[in-house]
Amino acid sequence: MTFRWFLIIMTLATVAAWIGWVFVLNTTDPVSTGFIGYALFYFTFSIAFLGTTALFGTVLRLWIHPDGLPYRQTVRALRQSIIFTGLFVSAMFLLSFDLLRWWSSVLIVLLFSLVELFFLNRHN
Repeated sequence: MTFRWFLIIMTLATVAAWIGWVFVLNTTDPVSTGFIGYALFYFTFSIAFLGTTALFGTVLRLWIHPDGLPYRQTVRALRQSIIFTGLFVSAMFLLSFDLLRWWSSVLIVLLFSLVELFFLNRHN
Protein backbone atom coordinates (compact mmCIF):
# COMPACT_ATOMS: atom_id res chain seq x y z
CA MET A 1 0.00 0.00 0.00
CA THR A 2 1.38 3.38 -0.93
CA PHE A 3 1.41 6.31 1.43
CA ARG A 4 -1.16 8.11 -0.70
CA TRP A 5 -3.61 5.21 -0.41
CA PHE A 6 -3.01 5.05 3.32
CA LEU A 7 -3.97 8.71 3.65
CA ILE A 8 -7.08 8.23 1.50
CA ILE A 9 -8.26 5.19 3.45
CA MET A 10 -7.49 6.86 6.78
CA THR A 11 -9.44 9.96 5.75
CA LEU A 12 -12.46 7.90 4.64
CA ALA A 13 -12.39 5.87 7.86
CA THR A 14 -12.19 9.06 9.92
CA VAL A 15 -15.12 10.61 8.08
CA ALA A 16 -17.12 7.39 8.60
CA ALA A 17 -16.26 7.48 12.31
CA TRP A 18 -17.45 11.08 12.63
CA ILE A 19 -20.67 10.16 10.84
CA GLY A 20 -21.09 7.22 13.22
CA TRP A 21 -20.52 9.48 16.22
CA VAL A 22 -23.11 12.00 15.01
CA PHE A 23 -25.53 9.12 14.42
CA VAL A 24 -24.98 7.80 17.96
CA LEU A 25 -25.27 11.31 19.36
CA ASN A 26 -28.60 11.91 17.65
CA THR A 27 -30.23 8.51 18.06
CA THR A 28 -29.28 7.17 21.47
CA ASP A 29 -30.68 8.26 24.81
CA PRO A 30 -28.06 7.68 27.50
CA VAL A 31 -30.73 7.37 30.20
CA SER A 32 -32.67 4.58 28.51
CA THR A 33 -29.70 2.74 26.94
CA GLY A 34 -27.47 2.89 30.01
CA PHE A 35 -24.00 1.44 29.62
CA ILE A 36 -24.40 0.60 25.91
CA GLY A 37 -25.24 4.21 25.05
CA TYR A 38 -22.22 5.54 26.91
CA ALA A 39 -19.95 2.88 25.43
CA LEU A 40 -21.09 3.64 21.88
CA PHE A 41 -20.65 7.37 22.44
CA TYR A 42 -17.11 7.08 23.79
CA PHE A 43 -16.05 4.39 21.32
CA THR A 44 -17.20 6.24 18.21
CA PHE A 45 -15.83 9.54 19.51
CA SER A 46 -12.48 7.92 20.33
CA ILE A 47 -12.11 6.43 16.86
CA ALA A 48 -13.12 9.68 15.15
CA PHE A 49 -10.83 11.81 17.34
CA LEU A 50 -7.96 9.37 16.89
CA GLY A 51 -8.27 9.45 13.11
CA THR A 52 -8.50 13.23 13.02
CA THR A 53 -5.48 13.81 15.24
CA ALA A 54 -3.45 11.13 13.44
CA LEU A 55 -4.13 12.69 10.05
CA PHE A 56 -3.45 16.19 11.34
CA GLY A 57 -0.26 15.04 13.07
CA THR A 58 0.99 13.19 10.00
CA VAL A 59 0.39 16.14 7.68
CA LEU A 60 1.95 18.56 10.16
CA ARG A 61 5.02 16.35 10.66
CA LEU A 62 5.50 15.94 6.91
CA TRP A 63 5.14 19.69 6.44
CA ILE A 64 7.70 20.47 9.15
CA HIS A 65 10.12 17.65 8.16
CA PRO A 66 9.70 17.16 4.38
CA ASP A 67 12.93 15.17 4.15
CA GLY A 68 11.83 12.57 6.72
CA LEU A 69 10.44 9.18 5.84
CA PRO A 70 6.63 9.28 5.68
CA TYR A 71 6.43 5.90 7.43
CA ARG A 72 8.34 7.09 10.50
CA GLN A 73 6.43 10.36 10.64
CA THR A 74 3.14 8.46 10.47
CA VAL A 75 4.12 6.01 13.20
CA ARG A 76 5.10 8.84 15.53
CA ALA A 77 1.96 10.80 14.76
CA LEU A 78 -0.22 7.73 15.30
CA ARG A 79 1.45 6.92 18.61
CA GLN A 80 1.02 10.48 19.86
CA SER A 81 -2.57 10.52 18.61
CA ILE A 82 -3.36 7.39 20.60
CA ILE A 83 -1.87 8.96 23.72
CA PHE A 84 -3.64 12.30 23.17
CA THR A 85 -6.95 10.56 22.48
CA GLY A 86 -6.59 8.50 25.64
CA LEU A 87 -5.87 11.64 27.63
CA PHE A 88 -8.78 13.57 26.14
CA VAL A 89 -11.35 10.77 26.38
CA SER A 90 -10.39 9.84 29.93
CA ALA A 91 -10.79 13.49 30.93
CA MET A 92 -14.18 13.58 29.19
CA PHE A 93 -15.21 10.38 30.96
CA LEU A 94 -14.25 11.72 34.37
CA LEU A 95 -15.97 15.02 33.59
CA SER A 96 -19.20 13.24 32.68
CA PHE A 97 -19.34 11.75 36.17
CA ASP A 98 -18.22 15.03 37.80
CA LEU A 99 -14.95 13.44 38.93
CA LEU A 100 -12.51 15.66 37.03
CA ARG A 101 -10.54 17.79 39.48
CA TRP A 102 -7.27 19.65 39.10
CA TRP A 103 -5.32 16.85 40.78
CA SER A 104 -6.93 14.13 38.66
CA SER A 105 -6.11 16.18 35.55
CA VAL A 106 -2.50 16.42 36.66
CA LEU A 107 -2.39 12.67 37.30
CA ILE A 108 -3.84 11.92 33.86
CA VAL A 109 -1.35 14.21 32.11
CA LEU A 110 1.50 12.73 34.17
CA LEU A 111 0.45 9.17 33.30
CA PHE A 112 0.24 9.80 29.57
CA SER A 113 3.47 11.83 29.64
CA LEU A 114 5.23 8.87 31.22
CA VAL A 115 3.89 6.60 28.48
CA GLU A 116 5.25 8.97 25.81
CA LEU A 117 8.56 9.23 27.67
CA PHE A 118 8.78 5.44 27.70
CA PHE A 119 8.39 5.31 23.92
CA LEU A 120 10.87 8.12 23.38
CA ASN A 121 13.51 6.44 25.55
CA ARG A 122 12.90 3.01 24.06
CA HIS A 123 14.42 4.10 20.73
CA ASN A 124 17.56 5.61 22.28
